[in-house]
Amino acid sequence: MTSSLATAPTTRPGWWSRPAFWGLAVVGASMLALFEWLQMRSMVPPEIRTAYRVWQWLSWLLWVPVLGLASPLVRRMISARARPVLLLLTLLGGFLGTLVYWSAARAALSRFTGPPSIRKMSAGQVFLAHFRGIIMPGIDYLGIVGILGTIELRRRLRREAIGAARLEAELARAELDQMRVQLQPQLLEDTLRTTADFVRSGASTQAVQLLARLSDVLRLTLATLGQERVALRQEMEFVQAYLALQQIRNPGRLRSRVDISPEALTAEVPSLALFQLAELPVAPWEGALELSASIADDRLRIRLHQLAPARPGAEVTEAADRLVHLRQRLEQLYRGDHVLQVRHENAGLLCTLDIPLVHLESPELFPTAGAGLRAAAR
Repeated sequence: MTSSLATAPTTRPGWWSRPAFWGLAVVGASMLALFEWLQMRSMVPPEIRTAYRVWQWLSWLLWVPVLGLASPLVRRMISARARPVLLLLTLLGGFLGTLVYWSAARAALSRFTGPPSIRKMSAGQVFLAHFRGIIMPGIDYLGIVGILGTIELRRRLRREAIGAARLEAELARAELDQMRVQLQPQLLEDTLRTTADFVRSGASTQAVQLLARLSDVLRLTLATLGQERVALRQEMEFVQAYLALQQIRNPGRLRSRVDISPEALTAEVPSLALFQLAELPVAPWEGALELSASIADDRLRIRLHQLAPARPGAEVTEAADRLVHLRQRLEQLYRGDHVLQVRHENAGLLCTLDIPLVHLESPELFPTAGAGLRAAAR
């Protein structure tokens, strides 16, 4: 029954055209009639058992049209988030209509089948007798409405959860793209200023190298635009290009060592996650940067240790905006199936990230950096 009700709002077929829905309703009514018959069989004389059996089966089948009529009404009430007063009035009105229908239908059935005591009564008497006995039809009616309401409410909550997850994912992608866009103006300004200084001082070789590295960083940034997850190879190419650019801009101020196992290069990582980890220290891109990644127990483990110049009183805390944003991204992507630890150790900042292993084939966007991923950098 659940699958028959799960139809798209824009292409929802009429409830009369759903064979599975009606098939399940008839089967359900027949099973209830059989269960009731088995309970009453010992109390019914053998000579009238056939009449009782047909009477009970047809009486339960009378609820099938009620199920078909109530289904779209309940769906509409829940989808429209009707007010409690309207829901109560609709429920009472539906019950009154159902009671009239059920009493009239059973009065009509009593002309053809049923217990002798009922068949001796007139149709009007049968109608009034069933109309006054509101307890059993009331229970059946509330059961039908309750089941339909529960099914539809679960469908609505599932749609809302999917919509919220999509919105959250879109927001995360927008924030990531915003971070990329914000990175470029400052990077361009600093790099062009340094390039101008190189040109004025006659260091044309360094100026050309700096512009080449800037081109690589911008190209890799655009290549991952709109992507929440990329291969570790792709992420490392960006980090290596950015490291090379910083080393040219500030010779001797940054040393790096990269140790990535070859099988980890195709592992999936959050886009710009390594860059965000490297940006966590108060004085990023200074001192010594050690980066390693390995695979163990179907998990990808990344370790980044940055030894930056000592700055008394300057430490990264859990309240830091950069760390909060990174934790929010990881929670949105992995829903708790990750471990991110950030602590101060050996006069530096140690970051470890443990995420599920998912291999993702990615094209080489920065071929010149490929060899550097397997060897120690300068």
